[in-house]
Amino acid sequence: MDVLLMLFLTFCGGAFGAMIGGLASFVLCGVTLLLGMMLAMSGGQFDFIGSVAFGVVFGPHISFVGGVAAAAFAKKMGYLESGKDISTGLLSLKNLNIIMVGGLFGTLGYLVNSGIASFAGNALDTVALTVFIMALLSKFLFDANLSLRGLFGTVSKETENAGGRFSFHSEGVWLAFMKTPAEKVFVAIVAGGLSAYVTQLLLQNPATESVAVLFGFGISATSLLFLQFGINIPVTHHITLVSAYAVAASGGNIYWGIVGAIIAAFLSDALAKVFHVYGDSHVDPPAMGIMIGSFLFITIFPLAGISGETNVLPILIITIAIAYSIVQGLRNKEVKNLMKVPEAPKSVN
Repeated sequence: MDVLLMLFLTFCGGAFGAMIGGLASFVLCGVTLLLGMMLAMSGGQFDFIGSVAFGVVFGPHISFVGGVAAAAFAKKMGYLESGKDISTGLLSLKNLNIIMVGGLFGTLGYLVNSGIASFAGNALDTVALTVFIMALLSKFLFDANLSLRGLFGTVSKETENAGGRFSFHSEGVWLAFMKTPAEKVFVAIVAGGLSAYVTQLLLQNPATESVAVLFGFGISATSLLFLQFGINIPVTHHITLVSAYAVAASGGNIYWGIVGAIIAAFLSDALAKVFHVYGDSHVDPPAMGIMIGSFLFITIFPLAGISGETNVLPILIITIAIAYSIVQGLRNKEVKNLMKVPEAPKSVN
């Protein structure tokens, strides 16, 4: 395709992501991904996934990036209350400059991803890395006031008194219903286990092998549609995708898939507290988890010579994660009990 035409189309993709909102564009990425998988499974030769779901139309490095950057810019210009608002369709703000920013970031996201993929395409998930890089750029320009220190946000005195940025007792969280270690481990085991199972099945069939790692991600991304209606559901696309990467890296081992899911859950939550929670622009926590989780299983896992033929090590890791979540749950309960102020005795007349 002509270079100028591709740049124009990527601008359109980023602008469209801004028009409908980053979250809606990502949901449509999931929907079109599932459609593309069905097309591939039925023997279709057209690369619908690469051209549409992960291409110029709904590729997260283009469309979602455009929506995220435009929201941060809209907040800076006083059109949104929060730069993290990736649900609002920004065309409703009636300012085409905001949509233009989305388009420019869509084009830049395409160029960045193409550059990274040219030398590191087989090392990690380059789309996730691009989403992270572009989010940091938009944060630096529109939220951090051109300050590198501002990329990490500002921790309030209340948060510091509660134990700091990473404390379990801090109110600063990415997802309130996936806050505790037990919640993260439980969701990871459930969503990651299902994704690992389906990935293993699809890897065994030559007709579906090429799209095996994408199924869980597609379901998880599509499920975020419910967030648009105010229904709090778990965010799991980082969990299901890293789980699938782990299954593929281990030769179809479901237990390693669950390990990957747990790692993704904790990584995304921890990195959310570094870049996302304490600022006022969206730095996508799942993208950060996928970025590092994919590198661990696509690159580090084979280099370390870890065998997927034995279940001992992954089961041990899962057991440790469950035990850790139980212990932390008990400790948190004790701390909450200690922090409760005893009621004053009632006077007797």
